[in-house]
Amino acid sequence: MSAEQKETEPNALATSLTSGWTNFKQGKLVSYKLMALVLILVVGLGLWWYIAAERRKTTSKQWLEFDEASSIAKLEELEKRYPKAPVGRVTDLVVARSLLGPEGIDQINAKTAEQRAKAVESVEKARDLLAKLLPQFEKDPIFKAECLLGLAKAEATLVGVPVKPNELTEFRGKVSKVVEYLDQLAVAAAPDTPWATDSKKLADALRNEQAQTSADFVRIQRALTIQAPLPPELDPHGPGGPGLGFPGKGGFPK
Repeated sequence: MSAEQKETEPNALATSLTSGWTNFKQGKLVSYKLMALVLILVVGLGLWWYIAAERRKTTSKQWLEFDEASSIAKLEELEKRYPKAPVGRVTDLVVARSLLGPEGIDQINAKTAEQRAKAVESVEKARDLLAKLLPQFEKDPIFKAECLLGLAKAEATLVGVPVKPNELTEFRGKVSKVVEYLDQLAVAAAPDTPWATDSKKLADALRNEQAQTSADFVRIQRALTIQAPLPPELDPHGPGGPGLGFPGKGGFPK
């Protein structure tokens, strides 16, 4: 092929492309309506790609901040910044776990009244937080089950805490609510798993508040939280003891 032919071919290609673009703009290759639709589609795809890219960057930044949060205070601050984002909901769940377990149930029978009062406050905060999270995790079976388990444990702990100190007539938790959460957990958890079967057994055992098992449950909880003497025949780690009969220490199973 001669040099003249090589030079002519690119020029012809450039001319063809230029002419094609001119005709496209003038509506000669396609109608103006179709051209408008194509341009709208191109702009829309470009905008979608940009938004998706920015969203990925934002999400990555949020999870990085979550990973770097080293205290409850920092986690709570993170949740306030991203209350509607997935990272905000997961942050709330982590805070609830800490309040319920290490700062709550694990300290509920501490030596001093001040420590016990702080533990009760933590359990109540965890209960409120888990109640707020439960509907948000309606479509996530794992997190929903964790919320229900935490609510059952929090309510069970508060069964033994009087509303007013030294007045054993009204308590912060109710056995009926414990049963309600356990029933929901038995349905929400995967069938034939310990979470499902154990929660069903415990709910059935506590359902009749006049029965001996339910009465023992209440006595154990009150012995743990108000430092009342526990009858020797009752096991503090039985159906009403720390962990509510489920595996794992404090708030949630391991």
